[in-house]
Amino acid sequence: MNRSFRISPHNAAELLLLAVAGFGAGLVNGLLGTGGGILLLFALRRYAKAQDAFASALMCILPLSALSAVLYYFGGTLPSDVLFSADILPYLLGAIPGGLLGAYLLDRMKLTVLQLLFAALLLFSGWRMAFS
Repeated sequence: MNRSFRISPHNAAELLLLAVAGFGAGLVNGLLGTGGGILLLFALRRYAKAQDAFASALMCILPLSALSAVLYYFGGTLPSDVLFSADILPYLLGAIPGGLLGAYLLDRMKLTVLQLLFAALLLFSGWRMAFS
């Protein structure tokens, strides 16, 4: 599907809102290692349909996650024996085809199904964090 997607804030206040959302996403991602994309998703939904907002949030989080990993590594929080360990290989072997399938399905699923899956994931994650 070939389409153009641009975020076009109408005024300085909207641009500031997006910058604050980006700051919050970076902060949460750096602090917790995850969750920044959720903040971006809520901000981007104002300017794009859900599928485009999901994809755009992912493209913002990818460099943020890489930056966080580099800072964790050089700060000593992520030791090289973990970073370059074969222990992470099984996760990557599953994550790569899973990510490809998810990207393929994104434009093929109904918006209500995506929203329900996203809400279920948030609820499940919150439950696990609170009670595990």
